[in-house]
Amino acid sequence: MNIIVCLEDKNGMMFNKRRLSQDVAIREDIYKNMDGKSLIMNDYSYKMFSKDEPKIDIIVREDLPVCDSENLQFIEDKQLGNFEPEIDKMIVYYWNRRYPSDLKFDIDFSNGKWEVVSEEEFEGNSHDKITKKVILKK
Repeated sequence: MNIIVCLEDKNGMMFNKRRLSQDVAIREDIYKNMDGKSLIMNDYSYKMFSKDEPKIDIIVREDLPVCDSENLQFIEDKQLGNFEPEIDKMIVYYWNRRYPSDLKFDIDFSNGKWEVVSEEEFEGNSHDKITKKVILKK
């Protein structure tokens, strides 16, 4: 599986059943790096993406994550630790801020199973700095 997540500095994903933040610059970065693949997400995430009218194929499913090694999955409201053996690639966007959160990302990238293969920073609309890391399973 190929997963995309957005995290704050303490690995928070959600607070009170809401996303911590959103920035159109992240969605634009996702769109330009799809390479003809589909983007799988749930209806909650689709409401944010649909206002962009992206020129990519979006598949809406509620049973995320799904076993799909060809496409990308945008996950913002589910823990993924139980699915770690099936995940091959993670694209992580860090907000570089601390927000309150009650749903934490539960995969430890420092456990020796993962390798950061690229890292870049860019300016967002609502964030001065967003860090994007591409992390592959070793």
